[in-house]
Amino acid sequence: MEKGEGTSVNSHHQLTLGNLLRQVMDLLAPCWAYNKLIFSYCLPDTVTLVTGTVICPIYGNKVKLCLQENTKSVPLVLVELPLSTRGFTSSIQYGVLRVVLEPVHGPGSSQGWVTYCNGQKVGFARRLEMGEEKLVLDMMQMVSAGAGIMLHRGTETGGYKYLRGQFERVVGSDDTESYHLTDPSNCFGQEFSIFFLGN
Repeated sequence: MEKGEGTSVNSHHQLTLGNLLRQVMDLLAPCWAYNKLIFSYCLPDTVTLVTGTVICPIYGNKVKLCLQENTKSVPLVLVELPLSTRGFTSSIQYGVLRVVLEPVHGPGSSQGWVTYCNGQKVGFARRLEMGEEKLVLDMMQMVSAGAGIMLHRGTETGGYKYLRGQFERVVGSDDTESYHLTDPSNCFGQEFSIFFLGN
């Protein structure tokens, strides 16, 4: 895999999906469809699995969530969550992380969501255009699932820690969509789910 100048990938930290959430605590510690389903114009009804990537800046800043049809496809959505890297890891320490995104109503608000983590309101999420995250996703095209670190020397973020897995897509009857991290080994016992509520 090609690497840009000043960028490195620590493959030693690659983790299998079966160990994904159990290890992430140690690893990460110190097209919008208006008034319709979030991705109803982007994804065929037959698509039941998508690639989800949580991108965590090493130095502060907020966690980003990217959903793609597959690891090489154009992102369906990139969302900045109102969680720091530390906040994200502390939210999953009890084995369950449920993120609920409720659309904000009003003029010019179609790109934002009120965000709840495990039932607690944590702030507002917003949709982003691709920036430095594109480099992270491009370098991860061969990674289908796992967690790791990408170092970017000379940048403000210092690089990113990431968590990637396959998410099962469930479309509700009330214009909601949810995405649930899958565990093919059925031995993990932890849950990571994202819910996009309908308008």
